[in-house]
Amino acid sequence: MSDQGPAAQIKEKLKKLNIEKGKISRQIGKLKKSNAPFEATLAEMQALSIEIKSLESELRSQKKSNSLLQASHALPTFPPHINELACRSDSTFPNQYLIREILSTEGQEWNKYVEAHPASCIYHFFDFKSIIEQSFSHKALYFAAFDHQHTIVGIMPLIHTKSSLFGSYMTSIPYFNYGGPLSDNKSVEEQLIQHALSCSQQKRASHVEIRESAPRKNMPSKTDKMSLFLALPESKEQLWKDIGTKVRAQIKKGQKNQLLFKVGKHELLDDFYKVFSINMRDLGTPVYSKLFFRNILSSKLNTTLAVQYYQGSPISCAFLMSYKNCLEIPWASTLRQTNKLNSNMVLYWNILQYACDNGYVFFDFGRSSKEAPTFKFKSQWGAKPAQLHWHYLLPDSQTLPNLNPGNPKLKLVIWCWSKLPLFIANTIGPLLARSLP
Repeated sequence: MSDQGPAAQIKEKLKKLNIEKGKISRQIGKLKKSNAPFEATLAEMQALSIEIKSLESELRSQKKSNSLLQASHALPTFPPHINELACRSDSTFPNQYLIREILSTEGQEWNKYVEAHPASCIYHFFDFKSIIEQSFSHKALYFAAFDHQHTIVGIMPLIHTKSSLFGSYMTSIPYFNYGGPLSDNKSVEEQLIQHALSCSQQKRASHVEIRESAPRKNMPSKTDKMSLFLALPESKEQLWKDIGTKVRAQIKKGQKNQLLFKVGKHELLDDFYKVFSINMRDLGTPVYSKLFFRNILSSKLNTTLAVQYYQGSPISCAFLMSYKNCLEIPWASTLRQTNKLNSNMVLYWNILQYACDNGYVFFDFGRSSKEAPTFKFKSQWGAKPAQLHWHYLLPDSQTLPNLNPGNPKLKLVIWCWSKLPLFIANTIGPLLARSLP
């Protein structure tokens, strides 16, 4: 899995070839001056020129393909895992499939199924099993359905959380916006869901939460969260025109403060976590451990950190993940005391430029509650909302769980948490955050 989009890879190769062509051209000039033979060197440069022209043609085709892909969708436009159903076919077959937990040695087969499924997202990858287990010590149960030829025809990841504060429950999957089962047909899907329910009853879990982007009939759900997506134009110059005068004015105001923007991996983790943990404390939210982010960065997944600096100090940050021509920002933070610098606007503009330069077709701003300030912030960029459906498998007569900041029982806790010294919040926070989905 490459860290860059296809267009960016071609651009990077072209850059290197043009540098090499320049060196050869200078070498030919020196040979001519000294009356030395230069035919072989000239032939080398001609071959290089042919390769450059071929790559330039490929780059134009890639950009045209991206434009056609965007034009083929009716507005609003969303990436494939939002448009596609979790099962490839509505057909129902009477077959009984073998459903069992996948072994760690079978992770590659699981990932092959994920990559081939039109509704898959990055959080379906088997890599998250070890990431969550190592970061939170939860039991991750990754179930797959097999047909009579021992071929995977469906998958469902389940994370079992056991907490003295919030009880025992299962999520597919926690901490992120999407997950749930993927299958070849309705029968496989139904059997996977039934297996998840049986498993939760055996483990004495209070419920199973399935995080998806498509509704299910006759299954209780919550619909208070939405993801927001921006279909990216072919270039950052076009994006600059598209975002409008009001947004451009805010970006320009921030750019006057000479903010430094960096993208990277582990070398930016400390700066990222410094900003992120302070912001989470100020919001009254327990912070994830730094280990969680380190484990994601160390995986084979496409991940990048973005950090913005003012006078040498980090003040804004974002965690970026990409899959299927879509760049997603599951976490972003800016220090409250620097709001007057308009750093948040500049941060998002720099990230959107990065997305365009690297050939991404969609940008996922992450989830927000309807009418929340973050929802309005994301909408101003032209992002379109996509409804999230978090479904629940519940025992008879049980009500929907309420583990969210809007719960009145948690409001006082949130207020108190925001007043804690940072070192205490960062010590206790990860212990609490692991129990919140």
